[in-house]
Amino acid sequence: MFILAAVLLCGSMSGDVPRLPQLAPGWGAPDRVASVRLHPPSGASPVLKNIADLLARRIGERCGARVITEGRVDLDLYLDIEPGIGSEGYAISNSPLGGIRIAGNDERGLLYGAGKFLRTSEFEGQGFVPSRWRGRSVPDCPARGIYFAVHFNNYHEAAPTAEVERYVEDLALWGMNAVACNFPPQQFTGLDDPAARRNIEKIRRLFSAAKRLGLDAGLLEAANCAFTSAPEKIRYSPFNDALNRRSNFGILICPSKPEGHEYLLKFWDAVLDEFKDPGLDFFVSWPYDEGGCGCAQCRPWGARGFLNLSRDIAGLAREKYPGSRFVLSTWLYDTPPEGEWEGLSRALAADGSWVDAVMADAHEDFPRYPLDHPTPGGKALLNFPEISMWGQSPWGGYGANPLPARFERLWRQASSRLSGGFPYSEGIFEDINKVLCLQFYWSRSRAAMDIVREYAAAEFSPAVADDVAEAVRVFETNHARDRVGESAVGACALMAKAGGRLPPGIREGWRWRILALRARIDRELYRNRGKIRGAELARAFAELTAIYHAQDALDAVRPPHVPASN
Repeated sequence: MFILAAVLLCGSMSGDVPRLPQLAPGWGAPDRVASVRLHPPSGASPVLKNIADLLARRIGERCGARVITEGRVDLDLYLDIEPGIGSEGYAISNSPLGGIRIAGNDERGLLYGAGKFLRTSEFEGQGFVPSRWRGRSVPDCPARGIYFAVHFNNYHEAAPTAEVERYVEDLALWGMNAVACNFPPQQFTGLDDPAARRNIEKIRRLFSAAKRLGLDAGLLEAANCAFTSAPEKIRYSPFNDALNRRSNFGILICPSKPEGHEYLLKFWDAVLDEFKDPGLDFFVSWPYDEGGCGCAQCRPWGARGFLNLSRDIAGLAREKYPGSRFVLSTWLYDTPPEGEWEGLSRALAADGSWVDAVMADAHEDFPRYPLDHPTPGGKALLNFPEISMWGQSPWGGYGANPLPARFERLWRQASSRLSGGFPYSEGIFEDINKVLCLQFYWSRSRAAMDIVREYAAAEFSPAVADDVAEAVRVFETNHARDRVGESAVGACALMAKAGGRLPPGIREGWRWRILALRARIDRELYRNRGKIRGAELARAFAELTAIYHAQDALDAVRPPHVPASN
């Protein structure tokens, strides 16, 4: 279970600490290998066996190298557990037995070491050049999660389960240690609704994929959201704030009404039971967007009705899942101001025993209150980067939306206070943004463009890393759809040149396609002066729709439609 602690033990062992940046020729590893043998730890647990299997599969998929168990091989890879490296850390070294040794402080550390080995090896044709990275690395932040929104028929809900399970593995190799999902009751009539059963099964499968690799799994839920069948008499009172940014989306219940409170506790009792297999490690209680009640008994919601209801949900969750953690979100607190942060601080100072961490973030800059004051109750502070929606609509509709400069700026605002967080994902179009956040959590001081170059080298080829990084920089300058500039033409040419240097298997993969399509779409928008028209855009949007499985998605997560008349 991830450690939610206000004080982290970082020290000189945190982040990447290279010891031998270049491996001297000799016994450590050959320049190029076509066959590999893995040596898992003796008496390996099921999780360690799954990690070894994942490493073997990824090597085999990326090139023609054979992973064998008997006979002579070009490279022996020794996988070990070495307590003392640092929690969830890893070390990669030359093995005294010959070959390369990947050691993890624990099971997760070995997983992340395997990820580093894969990212820093060079795969080509029938073999690969083994990683020359040597050293040890320990994460700075203990909570490195991703929130998979499973709703709206977005990618996470609509894509084949095996495809999304693989994506969980991809992110785990980049350092993710927790998966959060939302069961969206406002889409269903009840737990017996066939659509609800499909949604729950998808979430269970994602949680199981995480747990096979030793990661945590938990729910992120609006505390007073309910099924469409909820009685009208127990519904919430809307907010009437002139500057309200707290949407009233969802089917919301007033917990200050006795019948409403009873309904919600029965509702959460039943929903929590749905996840006994695979089990829950944490629960995040959410106040707004979906959520909230503006009645006199509930207001201010974030310091009164929400807290009272969340405390009861925390009791239910811990009863059903002993040892689980409870996180309290403060999303959209005090918009407009009404003393929610101050009220939360008073409440947790009086009794904070039911809360393990506080989550804070915003659509724009990080909220000022947790930067200018101690975290309420002295709890660990987590962020919730909005990596999907900002600045474009539909979300992901134009391909990849990398924003390295933006997320580095936001990270620097609060990084010294944070114990990690959970970026908010609506699909795969923000893949680079997820990796940026996960790597910031791993090493607080990493530069965003350094992460982008590592991403491009790992997912595509070191030969195109600089070109892709430059294209990503241009994409960010052209992020606003009504201000795409002439630089889009150069970025498209740069991506085309880089794509010509890649093998078909990489060039046809979804990660490359969403970047290449973004380049083409931006070029066409510039040529069309912002108008969505023409066969080129129609083909690009159709391909994105297929990649996202978004044929039946809500408009918010489905690429634009090009009218036939255009």
